[in-house]
Amino acid sequence: MKHLIFLMVWAVILSPSLISAQTADNLQDRSLHITADAMTSERDSSFVAFTGNAVATSQDDVIHADAIKIFIYTEDERKKLSKTDEQNIKEIIATGNVTFTSQDQKAFADKAVYTTSTLVLTLTGDAPRVITGESFVTGKKITLFRSNGKVVVESGKDQRVEALFNPADKKKNKEGE
Repeated sequence: MKHLIFLMVWAVILSPSLISAQTADNLQDRSLHITADAMTSERDSSFVAFTGNAVATSQDDVIHADAIKIFIYTEDERKKLSKTDEQNIKEIIATGNVTFTSQDQKAFADKAVYTTSTLVLTLTGDAPRVITGESFVTGKKITLFRSNGKVVVESGKDQRVEALFNPADKKKNKEGE
C-alpha cells in the first residue's frame, strides 16, 4: 500500500531558496543559460533537447543532467494563456543523474520535471533526495510547490519516506536569512 506523507519541512530541511514562494512572472523574468554536448531542435517542434552533460543555470539555481528538454509554449498556447513573448518556457524535464542546486540545498533524482505555470518541481526515480546540510528527506517521489513552500514526499511499493532533521541546519538557515 502506498503511503502518502505531507511534510511541511521547508523551515527545517529546505531553506526558502529551493521552495520559496515565487510568482510565475518572477521566475519567467529570469534568464536561462544551458550548455551541453549537443542540442537538437526542429523548426515546427515545441521543444529543444540538450544532451550530454547538460547544465541549466538561472541565477542561483543550477541543474546538471544527462539530458534536459525545454518545452516552449506554442503561439496558440501563449494567446490562450495570455503569455507574453518573454514567457516562453512551459516545462523543463531533466533526465539521468539529475542534480538540482539552489544556494545551500541540493536535490538528486533520476528525473526532474519543472512546470512553469504551476511552479511545481517533481523529483522521481529510485531514491530522489533533498539535502540541506546534514538534514535530508527521501522517498519515491518528491514534489516541491514553489508558490507556497509546500513539500509532498511519497513512498513507493518497497520504499518508505525517510527524513533526518538536524537542529543545527535550522540554526544555520535562520542565521543566513
